[in-house]
Amino acid sequence: MKKTLLLFSFALLFSIQSFAQGQFNIIPMPARIEPQKGVFKLSAKTMIFAPDADASLQMLITNAVNQLNSTSKLEIQTFWKGKELDNMIVFKENNSLGDEAYSLNISPLKIVINYKSTRGGLYALQTLLQILPLELLTPSAKNIPTQVWDIPTVIIEDKPRFGYRGIMLDAARHFFPVTDIKRFIDIMSLYKFNTLHWHLTDDQGWRIEIKKYPRLTEIGSIRKTSMLGHYRDQKFDGKPHGGFYSQDEIKDLIRYAAAKQITVVPEIEMPGHAVAALAAYPEFGCNTDKIYEVASLWGVHDDVFCPRESTFKFLEDVLTEVMALFPSKYIHIGGDECPKTQWKQSKFCQDLMRKEGLKDEHELQSYFIKRIDKFVSSKGKSIIGWDEILEGGLSPNATVMSWRGVEGGIAAAKQNHDVIMSPTTFNYLDYYQAEPATEPLAIGGFLPIEKTYSFEPVSDELSAEQATKIIGVQANVWTEYIDNEAYLEYMTYPRAIAVAEVAWSGKGMKNWTDFAYRLRQHFKRLELAKINFSPRFLDVKATPSTANNKMMITLSSLDSSAEIRYTTDGTEPNANATQAFAGIVLDKNTILKANIFRKGKAVGKTLTKSYLINKATGHTYSLVNQPKGYTGGDTYGLTNGIKGTLAEMAGWVGFSGKDLETVLDLGQVLDINTLTTNFNQTPWAWILHPKTLEVSISIDGQTFTDKQMATRSTNDVSTSTIETRKLNFGGKKARYVKIKAENYGKIPVGNAGEGQDAWLFCDEIEIE
Repeated sequence: MKKTLLLFSFALLFSIQSFAQGQFNIIPMPARIEPQKGVFKLSAKTMIFAPDADASLQMLITNAVNQLNSTSKLEIQTFWKGKELDNMIVFKENNSLGDEAYSLNISPLKIVINYKSTRGGLYALQTLLQILPLELLTPSAKNIPTQVWDIPTVIIEDKPRFGYRGIMLDAARHFFPVTDIKRFIDIMSLYKFNTLHWHLTDDQGWRIEIKKYPRLTEIGSIRKTSMLGHYRDQKFDGKPHGGFYSQDEIKDLIRYAAAKQITVVPEIEMPGHAVAALAAYPEFGCNTDKIYEVASLWGVHDDVFCPRESTFKFLEDVLTEVMALFPSKYIHIGGDECPKTQWKQSKFCQDLMRKEGLKDEHELQSYFIKRIDKFVSSKGKSIIGWDEILEGGLSPNATVMSWRGVEGGIAAAKQNHDVIMSPTTFNYLDYYQAEPATEPLAIGGFLPIEKTYSFEPVSDELSAEQATKIIGVQANVWTEYIDNEAYLEYMTYPRAIAVAEVAWSGKGMKNWTDFAYRLRQHFKRLELAKINFSPRFLDVKATPSTANNKMMITLSSLDSSAEIRYTTDGTEPNANATQAFAGIVLDKNTILKANIFRKGKAVGKTLTKSYLINKATGHTYSLVNQPKGYTGGDTYGLTNGIKGTLAEMAGWVGFSGKDLETVLDLGQVLDINTLTTNFNQTPWAWILHPKTLEVSISIDGQTFTDKQMATRSTNDVSTSTIETRKLNFGGKKARYVKIKAENYGKIPVGNAGEGQDAWLFCDEIEIE
C-alpha cells in the first residue's frame, strides 16, 4: 500500500500529457504561459540543483526524482549544494514572489524554477511534471530505447487567484479510514488545493477523540443502523456503523497533509447537528430527560445544544483539545440548519432571550455563535461558519462559508467579512453529475462538470474593495450516500478538478472548451493511478430547442474521437443505428436512446430520454426568479418534454423561498385548450406544493387576459406526492402564456425544516 501511495503521490498524477496540438495541458491553467522555440533535452545526465530548498521541498523533489528514475532509464541525481550548470533543473528561492507564486523557465540549456515558499516550489514542481511526456512516468518507459526526452520550452509565471482553495470531506455520515483520507489528500495536492475541510461531527456520528469526554467516541461514534437506499425509501440496513480518529491518528494525518502543503481545518458542529454528542452527554440538550440515540436518519434533527453555561463549558473544553491538535488558523463551527423548535419550547431559552434582550431564536443562535467566536478568538484562532451564522447578526470575527447559493457570501462581504464561496448550485459534489437513472445512488440534484466550471465566485454586485473579501472557493463532498473510497473518488473527480481551476486561475483564463480538452488528457493519468473517476462528462448530451415550431433535439459529446448513434423507438443503439449529424425533430411522443461508439463499440452509458410532445415542448420562457441549483437538467427544464418523478430531484425546476414566475413564448399564435403542470411535494427535503397557480394568456406579450386560478388540492404538508394542476382555456388563441406559482412560504411547525423557506418544484408545462 505504501508503495502504491508513493507512486501515486509524486509522479503518476503530477505528470500530465506534455505538448499536444500546440497546447500545454496544465491544470489549473497558469496565469501566464508563453511557449518558446526549441526543446530541453532531458537525459540521464540531467541533474537537479536546489541549494535553497528546505527539508519539506527536498523530500518532495527527492520522491519525484525517485519515481522518474524508477519508471524510466533516467538516473537523475539531486544536489543541495554545489554550482549551477547547464542541463540542470534549478530551484531558486526568490523572496520577491508571493508565498504561493512561482515561475518556470524551460530553455534549451536548463530549467529554472523560482519560488518563495515550499508551497510555491511544490506548485512549480507539479506544473513541470505535468509538462513532461506521459511515457516517462509509466512503467513501460524502462523498455523505451531512447534515454533522451524532448521537453518543450516555455515561460510560465503563475500565482493563485484565491488564497483558500479547499475541499470539504464529510467523515461523520460515513467514516473513512486514515489511509483513504491520505489518498484523498494526495489527489488534492496534485491540483494545487491547499485546504482540507474535515467534517468530523454530526447527528450521525462523532469522529474525533476528546480525552476529557470519552463517551463522545465510546457512544457518539456508533449508530445502530444506516439508511438503505434513498431517504425517501425509509429503509435501514440493520448494521452498526462506527469509527473515530484518535488524537495520534489526527496528528499523523496533519503532518502528512502539511508535507503536501495542505492545511486541515476541522469542523465541530454547533448548535445544531448535535445528536451524536447528546447521545453521549444528554445534559447538554434542552430536554435533559430524553434518552438520545446517535441518529440513523439522514437530514436535520430537532435535538440541538441548549445554550446553558454548562454547554458552553463543554464546547470550550472540546474546542480547546481540537485547537491543540490542529495548527490551522481556522476552526469551523458549523452553525447551519439549526432547528429552533426546542429553543422555542424551552423555558430556560426563553428566559435567556429576555435577559439578553434577544428578540427571537435567530438572535439566540447569533448569541451562541458569538460566545464561541469570542472563545476561539481568545486562543488566537478564527471561526468559519456556514452562512446561517448571518441570521440574527454576524459574529465580528467570523468568516462565512456561503453554501445556500452566493447570496450569503455577498451579504457577508458587504459587511466586511471574509467569505469562502461554496454554493450548492456549483460546488456540491454529492449531486448527480449525469442522468440519475444511469448513475449510482446520490442525494439528488444535478451538477454536471460544465456547470461547476462555469462558477464565478466574485459577484458583480460587489465593489472592488468588497470583492477582496472573497478569499476562497471550496467544493463539498457530503457522504450520506457515499460509503466507500471508490465511490468517493467517482463523485469527487473530475468535478473537483474544475473547482481547482476556478479557484486558482484568473477569471480571464477560464475557457470551457480548452479545459475540457486538457481534462481529457488528464484522464489518462487518472486511469494509470487507478483513481475511480467519472468519465461521464464525455457521454452523449441531448439539448432541446425549437425548429419551425417543432421540438428539436441536438445530440453532442465532448469525445471528438467517437461517433454518436441513436434510436427513437426505445431500442438500444448499436453500431448500425442512425448516426447523429444534425438535430432530430420530434413531432410525437418519443423514447430517444443514444450512445457514443468507437470502432463499433459503445464506450459510454446509454442516454435515455422519454419525450412527451405538446404545444409547449421545446419553447423558450423567461423567469423573474432564477432556479436555485435545480434547472430540470436543461436550460429550459419546464418545456423539455420530460416529466420529473418523486424518485429523483434532478428533473425538476426548483425555487427556494421564491415564486415561479414565467412567460412562455409559443413562437406563434395557437389555440389553447388546456394547460397542465406538475408540482413536487417531498416534505423531508423541504419541498411543498405551491399555495396557488395563476395563468393568463396574451397575443402580443403585453396584455394578458383570461386569468385562470388553481389552489392546493389538500392542506397536507407531510406526504410526498406529485400534484397535477390543470386549467381549461376552451380554445382561446394566444402566443404568450404567463404562469405564476406562489411558493408555500415558511415551513409549518412540526415539519422537517420548520420555519425555513419552502422549496417550490415544478415540471412540466404541457399545453394542448
